[in-house]
Amino acid sequence: MGVYKRILEKEGRSIVKQRYRGVEYYKGPDLAKGYMLEKAKEVYKELKIDHVIENINEALELYNIIKYVKDDTFLLYIGEDKEEWLKEKNNVANSSLGEYINQHSDILVEYEEVDFRYKESFWEIIGNRKMSDISESRLKVFLDKLDVFAWQIFKQYKLVRKYDTELREYMFIYIEESTNLLLDKYLLKNMNEQEKPYLPQSLTIEDKEYIINAYLNLDNPNLNYTRLLSNVQNTKEFSLDVRVKLKAKRVSERLESELFKSGSGQGTDIVVEFKENVEGIVKQHFTLSKVGTEVDKEWLESNLDNPTLLNNFIYIFEFVNNNMVSNFPYNAIYASVFERFGFTHKKEYKINAAFSLRESLSLAQMHVYYTFLRGKNKDLETIIEWFFNVYLKEEFYIVDFNVKLPPIDNPSFEKCKSIFPTIESIIKKYKFYLEDGYIEEELVQMESKPSPFSECPSMTNDRYVYIAPDNNEARVLRNIMFSDQSDITYFPNYGHSQYNTLIERLYADKLYLHDIEDYQKPSLNWLVEHDYVTVKDDNEIVLVNRNRTLIYYYIHINGVVVTSKLSDSLKQEVDKLLDEGALVAENTLLTRQESEYIDYYLNKSKFINGYDLRNKYLHGTASGHDNENEHYVNYLQALKLLITIMIKINDDLCTAELEGS
Repeated sequence: MGVYKRILEKEGRSIVKQRYRGVEYYKGPDLAKGYMLEKAKEVYKELKIDHVIENINEALELYNIIKYVKDDTFLLYIGEDKEEWLKEKNNVANSSLGEYINQHSDILVEYEEVDFRYKESFWEIIGNRKMSDISESRLKVFLDKLDVFAWQIFKQYKLVRKYDTELREYMFIYIEESTNLLLDKYLLKNMNEQEKPYLPQSLTIEDKEYIINAYLNLDNPNLNYTRLLSNVQNTKEFSLDVRVKLKAKRVSERLESELFKSGSGQGTDIVVEFKENVEGIVKQHFTLSKVGTEVDKEWLESNLDNPTLLNNFIYIFEFVNNNMVSNFPYNAIYASVFERFGFTHKKEYKINAAFSLRESLSLAQMHVYYTFLRGKNKDLETIIEWFFNVYLKEEFYIVDFNVKLPPIDNPSFEKCKSIFPTIESIIKKYKFYLEDGYIEEELVQMESKPSPFSECPSMTNDRYVYIAPDNNEARVLRNIMFSDQSDITYFPNYGHSQYNTLIERLYADKLYLHDIEDYQKPSLNWLVEHDYVTVKDDNEIVLVNRNRTLIYYYIHINGVVVTSKLSDSLKQEVDKLLDEGALVAENTLLTRQESEYIDYYLNKSKFINGYDLRNKYLHGTASGHDNENEHYVNYLQALKLLITIMIKINDDLCTAELEGS
C-alpha cells in the first residue's frame, strides 16, 4: 500500500485522505523498524492538542506507535534531546486513542474497515480494553457473519479464555483454518514461541483429532500438512490414532501421484550417461528440464585403478565440494521463497525440490557406476575394502581397520542387514584410533552403544566453524547483504542490470548513494555503522572489512567454514571472530549438516520423517525379501553414505598430515 490510502468519492473529483501512514510495530531487531519509525515521526509531528481520530485505522496506527514509545525504541531513534517533545506528542496520542475507544461501545462494527495489517492490533485492543463490553452472544453473532476466518483472535490469551465455548464451536466450522492453528501450535517450527496461537481449554484431544480427520476428507488438503500428519509423534496435548496417520499417509500418496501425473507440470529428466566424446571428460546438467551427468566412457575405461575409481565420486559425481564438504544435505539457499517459508515439523528433516533432485541424481549415478564397474570386473565393495584395509595402512600407517563388506552376490536384503552395522563400526574404529592411536577390534566389539556420527572427532584443530548462537550481527548482515529477499537488492536506476543479492552487486558492479531509495536507507545505514560498507567521496558504496564479510558469506552459502581450506588472511579473521565469540569451532569428522543428513537416513531418533534404514534392517521391520528393488535402492543409499564417510576420513588424515598434527 502507498503512504496514504485514498478513496475516490462517488461524486465530484475530490480525494479524501484517511489520516494514517501504515506504521506497524515490529518487535526485536527487524530490518523494517527504521522505516516504520521514520513514518511514526511524521505522524507525531502532525499531532496537535485536542486531536480527534477520524477512523479505526488511524487509531490502530497510533496504538502501534505508542508501543515504540513504551519500549524506548522511538526515543533511541530520534535522540535523547527530543524526550520532552516525544512525551508531549505521546500524551496527545494516548488521550485521543482512549477517547476514540471509549466512544465506541460496540467496536466490532468497525472490523470491516480495519486494514489487514492492523487486524491483530484490533483484537489486542479488545483484549486489553473492550472485553467487558462484548458479551459471549455478541461475539458469536459477529463470528457467524464473518466471511473469513479471524485467526488473529487466537493470538490473544484473554479473548480465548473468555470466549472459550464460542471459539471452540467456531473452529468446527472452519476446518481448514483450524487445522492451520493446530499445526502451528503443535507441529510447525516458529521463529518466536510467543507467536504460537492459544486454543480454547474446552477443545479436547478428541476434538483436535476430529478436526484433522475432517481436514483429510477435503478435496485438496495441503501436501505439506498431510506429510506432517502422517509422522505425528503423539503427546498429551496432541495425538492422532494410527488409523488417522495412515489416512494422512494415503492422502499424501494420492496428492503426490496427482502432482506428478503427465501434463500436471513440467517434468525434469534425470540422466546419467557414459558415452563417447564428452567434452572435458565430464559434463553436468542442472536445469529445470534436465538434471544429470555425462562422462566420457573411453576415459573411464582407461582409468580403472582403485584411487581414480574412488576419486570419481569427488571429481566426476561431485559428492563433495572443493572444501570436501558433502553436497547432499539440505541447503536453504537452493530453496524457493515458498519452500523456505514452508511447513515443517519441529523434528522433521527439511527437504525441497532441489534436495530431492540431487538425491535422485546421486542414486542414478550410483546405479550406473555400480553396474559399469561390475561389467569391468571391478566391484565397488572390494574397492572400498581396499581403501580401509590397504590404502590407510600404506599411506597413514593405520592398521587393523579390517572392513569387510557384504558378499557381492548376496541378495540386496542380506547386504542391507550387514552394511549398516559396518558403517557404524567404521565410525567407532576411527574414533578409537584418534583417541588411542591404534584400533583394537575387541574394544570396538565391546562398545555396544551406538556412536553418534556427530560425536566422531577430527584429527585437526578447529576443523569447522559456525555462527555463534547469539551472533545477531551476523543474522542481520545475512538478511541485508546475502539474502535475495533483502530490501536493498533492487535499484530502479539500473533497469534490467540487477543482481540477486547486495553482495553480488558490490563485488561485481558499482553502486552509488543516489541509487538508494528512502526505504533502503535504514539497511544501508546499518551496514555503514557496523563497518561493512563505506561511502567514498564520489558517493560510491564499497565494501570494507572484506575478510569478515567473506567468512560470514561462506557460512551463509555452506552452513560452515572449513578452516584448513582458507587463505592465511581469512584464517586470521576466523581467529579474531572466535576470540570475539562471534563464531564457534568444532573438532568433528563430519559437519553438523552431514551428521544430520546421515541421521535422516539411518534412524528416527532425531527426525520423525527419517528413513530409519539401520533399525528397519536390524530389527526386521523392513519389507520382505521379495521386494528386491526397494532393498537395492537402500543398499545404494548405504554405499553412498559409506563413500561420503570414507572421503571425510581421507580428507581429515590428509589435512592433519599437511598441518603436522
